[in-house]
Amino acid sequence: MNLKGRFDTIFFDADDTLWENEAFFRAAEAQFTELLADYTEPEGVQELLWRKQEDNIPLFGYGSKTYMIGMTDAAVELCGGHLPDRIYHGVKRIITDLAYHEFELMDGVEEVLQALHGRYRLIVATKGDLPEQMNKYRLSGLDKYFHHCEVMENKDEKNYIELARKHDLRPEQLLMIGNSVKSDIAPVVNIGGTAIHIPHEIVWVHEMMDMPESDRIIEVQNIREIVPILL
Repeated sequence: MNLKGRFDTIFFDADDTLWENEAFFRAAEAQFTELLADYTEPEGVQELLWRKQEDNIPLFGYGSKTYMIGMTDAAVELCGGHLPDRIYHGVKRIITDLAYHEFELMDGVEEVLQALHGRYRLIVATKGDLPEQMNKYRLSGLDKYFHHCEVMENKDEKNYIELARKHDLRPEQLLMIGNSVKSDIAPVVNIGGTAIHIPHEIVWVHEMMDMPESDRIIEVQNIREIVPILL
């Protein structure tokens, strides 16, 4: 499918589309599991952590701060209601390392943005903690290619309709590029937009869902493949 001339604005997801993200959270999970190894089996630690994350996301949103709350909640439960100093400081160290990990752009991102810049209005559409996401955006050095960075409260149909309205677009004029079927693909096509899916090898359990059937979904394997689709 060729989309040349059909859109004037392209929205890009950020985490695991423009830069690596989930791999660092998985590494943090592994460290947390090791930290709590004296209290239960690794599977039990991970399952409880995921459950606490799901409980906390509606209250606190996305990002490493919410992750720290989930880890703390899980650790308190596993430790019987009392958090030893060693566990507390271990959780704090894991989250600090997560927040300040080495920044890594996804392969091919900059050359693709260079090709599209000036031919489309490019906008980042991400979700999460506002200061955290904006800090990553600035660290990326990609701001010179983008018109705007939008940190959304969530990525559901309602949020995408609001996003379209904010940028003077109809829902069917939305073109979203991202790695998450649940956040970047399904809600966009559900409101009449078009989406390009670039899968990432690691998928957060919270973001897992089956790909919907739609002729407005394009699947590629690498971000470089979008250039001939759009130019």
